[in-house]
Amino acid sequence: MKTESVVKGLIEEESRSRSGKHVCKRIILIVTKGGSIVSLTKEPMRIVNRREVKPTYVLGKAFEVAVRTDPREYVVQISLIRNFLKKVKGYISVFTGTGQMVYRAKYIDGELRRSFGKPVYAWIVRLISSAVSIPVKATTLGDEGGVK
Repeated sequence: MKTESVVKGLIEEESRSRSGKHVCKRIILIVTKGGSIVSLTKEPMRIVNRREVKPTYVLGKAFEVAVRTDPREYVVQISLIRNFLKKVKGYISVFTGTGQMVYRAKYIDGELRRSFGKPVYAWIVRLISSAVSIPVKATTLGDEGGVK
């Protein structure tokens, strides 16, 4: 018997300001129980509902998405904003297959830092950041070994 659940309230977005100096990008990825990464563009049958919402900036589109998942999978939302100084800030949020946020890491100019959740889920952020090629100089995700 296969059980499925729906994760609601996720946002996909690609927008920019009129001047083009500010850019916002949000993507949704699914980490399967085997540790592989699935994009919603490659598996559109996972999308249950998709409705257009107002984007952060004027030019571009944003969609609120409901995703069909297995309860043993993780849903990851990456939200990044680049400002006019070319500085990038954002979050990588990890949700369970039932829709509960369990971990969030903040990204500021190449540094990933845990801001919410147990360090047990830090491996998902490391996996996603390397798969999506996010440039990371330093990490403080809570799973680093060593005595303080």
